[in-house]
Amino acid sequence: MRAARRAVMGLLITLAVAPGASAQNPVEEEFSAILTNISNVGATGLTPVNIKITRWTGLEANERLLNVLRNEGQDAFLRELQNEKSVGWIATPTSLRYDFFYAVQSPTEGGGRRIMLITDRPMPMWERMGGSPTRDYPFTVVELRLDKEGKGEGTLAQLVQLRLLGDILGIENWATAPMRLNEVKKK
Repeated sequence: MRAARRAVMGLLITLAVAPGASAQNPVEEEFSAILTNISNVGATGLTPVNIKITRWTGLEANERLLNVLRNEGQDAFLRELQNEKSVGWIATPTSLRYDFFYAVQSPTEGGGRRIMLITDRPMPMWERMGGSPTRDYPFTVVELRLDKEGKGEGTLAQLVQLRLLGDILGIENWATAPMRLNEVKKK
């Protein structure tokens, strides 16, 4: 039953970033989007969101974090991620900002780019202390796919498990589907 409620989404993102893929550090970029949630996690509907990236994860930090994920698993990766400095944030008009601790980008065809943002996710005390299986899904992952003008779309997946197989990041989402980020625009 639990497996039927989970959607597995393998993102074909080469996260062992090639030199230059996340070269700029620091940077200030802000995006607006409309979050569309029709999954079984969180409130459904449309919500405007703002995403700000203040710096990219450096090549050394990227290699270290990915090696921890690859060799020691997601619990060790979570501990390492929580020790990183913020690389940006996400917020809605009615929420506080929530920090990201991992941000990489890679070029796409036509001069566009793909941005991957990862953070731990807020968990209420009852979830942390209880036996809820959702506590085994401690990450939130945002993926933005932008054209050369900084417009595009993306996804936001809450309640996520991460695995790294070679250079491919595997994402298992507790929800039936990731939330959609529509009308993504660079501000």
